Amino acid sequence: MAKRILVADDSEVIRRQVRTILEPDPNLEICAEVATGLEAVQEVRRCHPDLAVLDFLMPEMNGLEATREIKKIMPRLPVVIFTVDNSRQLEWESKRAGADALLAKAEGSRQLPELIHTLLQ
Repeated sequence: MAKRILVADDSEVIRRQVRTILEPDPNLEICAEVATGLEAVQEVRRCHPDLAVLDFLMPEMNGLEATREIKKIMPRLPVVIFTVDNSRQLEWESKRAGADALLAKAEGSRQLPELIHTLLQ
């Protein structure tokens, strides 16, 4: 059975790129694509994903705020913060918010599928 992935990014182009990266893998299925952190929290309640990929900068609720709320709903759900800025400060803040990994968007096509499989083991 394919693992269900939630993708949250305010850029439709980035969401499409993530879908293109993950679609070839028969073990992964995108259960929801949303544009805001608030929608991500709502979709976690609805689709019960196995993993969430969240943009850091989103309207209504950023990726860190969404991670905190998601972890209240599903504490064991792996969360990847997907960002342009992968500074040490953001890495620390992401871990503090409960994220399991931080990945630069520039590395996404190469590292995202492997990272997802590692976190789902």
